[in-house]
Amino acid sequence: MKTGFLTLAAVSLAVLCGCASAAPSTPAAETVTPTPTPPADGGSFSSLAALHDAYVAAGGDCANLNQTNNVKLAAESGTCNDQTVISTYISTADVSQLIQNNKALNEELDFHSDGVWLTGQNWVINSPDAPDMQEKLGGRLVSFK
Repeated sequence: MKTGFLTLAAVSLAVLCGCASAAPSTPAAETVTPTPTPPADGGSFSSLAALHDAYVAAGGDCANLNQTNNVKLAAESGTCNDQTVISTYISTADVSQLIQNNKALNEELDFHSDGVWLTGQNWVINSPDAPDMQEKLGGRLVSFK
């Protein structure tokens, strides 16, 4: 009986020692997908629909885009609501010309605006939330003060 008890005690001790010497398990590392950084110049969009999709994905309020094509120099333009107009252009030169035209008109009319546009290579977002979109869409902010 003593032999059986000693054998059981030895087996129990071996099991405990084996467990105690095992290295503690570490939790599996989480896979982190980096958020893509938008191009500093805002890149370009192939269509008004593509700009609209990016704007909405960035948090812009444009559930119902009404494509009007009323913005001068724009290839395509539309309104999201009474405060937001988005537009795409054939070239960067067209975007630059639009900005210069608006600044000249504001000066001529002695009109001062707190409005800010977010512009990319071939697009413009004219909206109160334009500054909030820059982090996700890239581009540069244009002030008309």
